[in-house]
Amino acid sequence: MWPWSELPAPICLDGYQPLRMRNVRFSLTRSGWGIAIACVLLWVMAVNYQVNVAYALVFWLVGILIFGAAAGLRQLTGLVLEIIPAPEYFAQNEIVLTLRACDECKRRRWLWLRTSLTDNQNAKDWQLWTITPENRDFDWRLPPQKRGFLPSLTLAGACMAPFGLIMVETQWEYSGEIIIFPAPLLHDLPVAVVDNQDESSQISLSGENPAYLMPHQNTTPLKYIAWKHYAKSGNLLDKYFERSGSVIEPALISYRNYPPNTTKEKLASLLCYRVLRAEASGEKYILELPHQRFEAGTAQRTYCLTALGTW
Repeated sequence: MWPWSELPAPICLDGYQPLRMRNVRFSLTRSGWGIAIACVLLWVMAVNYQVNVAYALVFWLVGILIFGAAAGLRQLTGLVLEIIPAPEYFAQNEIVLTLRACDECKRRRWLWLRTSLTDNQNAKDWQLWTITPENRDFDWRLPPQKRGFLPSLTLAGACMAPFGLIMVETQWEYSGEIIIFPAPLLHDLPVAVVDNQDESSQISLSGENPAYLMPHQNTTPLKYIAWKHYAKSGNLLDKYFERSGSVIEPALISYRNYPPNTTKEKLASLLCYRVLRAEASGEKYILELPHQRFEAGTAQRTYCLTALGTW
């Protein structure tokens, strides 16, 4: 085997590790093989017949191959990429990951990316990304995935600039934790199961300290705004105090509202629909899963969808 005959191990798509020479492999394209064979034949002719022009032509063609390899290597070395995922992904929907070039991008780069998750070498799976200071983002579109954790992804890249004679190949790996939430399944809401809720499942509006944070309303006085929470998270929320000793009982979204023979996948989709519906309407709710219970509170949407995605 000649040097770099095997593709090196992939580097991490973390936005910190630059691409080095040890992370690439050189290979001849069809045009490159044609020139390489022509160099061998010309060299044999020059040795046998002592043709000086043939010697010069051989060195000229070999110089083109070396220059093509160096130019292709310069296209990739120093390149730093990272993956920026979207806030939420749901099953049965296309997964779009934003691939961003983190370096300064002072020069134009031509990078071919194999966006398919399979190992099939189809030409349609390769997409050209011209990296410039104005075009540093690339949308990596994946087919719909199943509920749960997104598996580790391997992204193959190649460059054949400027002559198309030498292909410089590399690959990246992304192992970040991305959770695919279940696809919401539209259905008629079941009759709530009667459950003796304890005091912990109720949102009390009593006491001098804020018992619950609610989305900010323009009519809310400034003294009821949770300024400490705003300073920490940047989210403007209101805090509520006792109003005539009233108590809010959140709606219970429970797996026990459905027949026992319902599959886990379908049950996750049913509960996901109810969670999204409650979030859209601003309704307070409690999500109940086997051995898990998520009370009403801040960032409840994220906690509940994550639990349904990993259940």
